[in-house]
Amino acid sequence: MKKYLFTIAFFFLLSTRLVFAGDTIRVMQYNLLYYDMLTSFCTEENNDVNQKNINLNTIIDHYKPDIFTVNELNASPNSVSKLLNNALNIDGVTHYKSAAFTGSYLINMLYYNSDKLVLKHQSHIQTSPRQTDVYMLYHKSDNLINGDTTFLTCLVTHLKAGNRPDNANDRAVSAQQIMNYIKKRNLQGNIMLMGDFNVYTHEELAFQRFLTQTSTGIRFHDPVDAIGQWHDNPLFSDYHTQSTHISGDCFSGGGMDDRFDFILTTTSLLKGTRGAKYVKDSYWAYGQDGNRLNKTLIFPTNYSLPPNVIDALYNTSDHLPVTLNINIDYNLYVNDYLPAYNRASIKVINPVSNSIDFWIEDILPQNVSVSVFNSLGSVVMNNSLSVSNGNKYSLSANRLVPGIYFIHIKGSDFQKVLRIVKQ
Repeated sequence: MKKYLFTIAFFFLLSTRLVFAGDTIRVMQYNLLYYDMLTSFCTEENNDVNQKNINLNTIIDHYKPDIFTVNELNASPNSVSKLLNNALNIDGVTHYKSAAFTGSYLINMLYYNSDKLVLKHQSHIQTSPRQTDVYMLYHKSDNLINGDTTFLTCLVTHLKAGNRPDNANDRAVSAQQIMNYIKKRNLQGNIMLMGDFNVYTHEELAFQRFLTQTSTGIRFHDPVDAIGQWHDNPLFSDYHTQSTHISGDCFSGGGMDDRFDFILTTTSLLKGTRGAKYVKDSYWAYGQDGNRLNKTLIFPTNYSLPPNVIDALYNTSDHLPVTLNINIDYNLYVNDYLPAYNRASIKVINPVSNSIDFWIEDILPQNVSVSVFNSLGSVVMNNSLSVSNGNKYSLSANRLVPGIYFIHIKGSDFQKVLRIVKQ
């Protein structure tokens, strides 16, 4: 038994020590607001592409993304090249490449650092009103000579805008098409689902479909676990990405009050079981300091980035980009050999409204007891559930009055206590 525990401890310490030894991939997802496309409200005067390139270069030069995915790019090969050659590969920079042009209206695009990455394959999913693009990249490393590498797949989407029920339904249909594509092609491993989702709450069916595991075992996670009613909610001010302006002809107004832009990740990216791992606390709505609710990006004064970068973000788009870091290290594969015992991962959606929704991962199928305590320590709910790995479970919260509670989930080889807030 001592030898067994020593082996577990050895591999755990080894994986922890080596996780910082590999390369770091910096990721940025950005809605560019009608890049190189003129409309009746976005004109040469208020959305000039030449000025936009100057602003974008300021942002890119400061963050230096290795993966740069975008929405709202004009559907033209010339526009793809214009961004590449006038905002990315300038001032001595030559390493950025673009994916192949595809699409018909306000397209998505992938740009990447070719010193670190190779685009192996791209395809698309017929979603509406814009297609969703699929890009598979692999990492350049010394192990390539032996045929070894780490793959990263980026699914870039821009779901239907609008707050009407039919708009939400369109988003839900597209989300199901994306998850069906993943299931049908049995996509596995390190996948990021990124883009402008245009969702107002975690309860939207589109977002729920992204969080629900397919029969092939793939589901997406919010790396910062900021799940809830995002719209106009001060609890989520750190994550609001739209709008950088109060008013404007081209720019949407209203101030920062929505979380539309996301980078979601698969389980393997969060846990580092496929040679790549999300770097904890690296997710950021770039330029968001949490003091913007219903205000602009620039007032009150924003000290989260240098002034020239804040101004560039303000003048480029009504969205903020979303960023995160990924560590690439083949030694992360040792995590596959760590036992699942007592490593149960439980996530609960906060705040709670009509139901308590939670997921349990890294467990064997078993029966669990679920108890809810109020702030005085009194049991207010008791339930027994039969659970299995990676599934979502819901308990009615209609009888709970608004306040703070604690949920205690106990299985045969684990127990967890989590805080929940009932609205």
